[in-house]
Amino acid sequence: MPNSNVTVVETLRKRVADGEVTTSLERYFEGYLAMVLLAIVALLVFVDVVNRTVRGTQFVWGLEVVEGLFIWITWLSAAFAVRHSSHLRFTLLRQRWSARRNYVMYWVEWVLWFVVVGTIFWHSIPELERHAEAGRIVVGTSIPDTLFYLAVPVGTALILLRVGQEILHVTRRYRRGDTIEPTASIEIEDRAYDTTDDVDDTDGESQ
Repeated sequence: MPNSNVTVVETLRKRVADGEVTTSLERYFEGYLAMVLLAIVALLVFVDVVNRTVRGTQFVWGLEVVEGLFIWITWLSAAFAVRHSSHLRFTLLRQRWSARRNYVMYWVEWVLWFVVVGTIFWHSIPELERHAEAGRIVVGTSIPDTLFYLAVPVGTALILLRVGQEILHVTRRYRRGDTIEPTASIEIEDRAYDTTDDVDDTDGESQ
């Protein structure tokens, strides 16, 4: 094996041992998947356009597959936004509130997340089962369209998981006396969730 390959393997092993790889996957899991699916969508659209221009034909399954992939991208992006607190928020009043009042408001938000998204998750299961029993496939392929409907329960489950993570994260910061007020920024936050109550937050503000 060439020395360069040995170096790459050793570097990867070190990153795995140090937890860098697993940390990156935890932070950006939905983002990685969404980017891969978006690249596939772009490729399919490009090939279909070239096919129609050169040969005057198009994929009969192209539109349905692209729409199905966009369903996955939408739900994965929603979970990604919750993980990094990059969704839209109303912060004008909350920046003037006390930590206690902000913490109570967080619980109102979390309950709403679980009620709304949990309801969608609950009703998406029987809907998925009905499509699986129907056995429909994407026209011109052997791909079951159940794979596209699977995006809803998987996406909502990921959102609920991310909300659960935020509950632990904000609660630990609140108990330590750190600021928990949300900010108006919707930029992706490169933060790590605390694993113990007494760990210092070295990634900046959480909200």
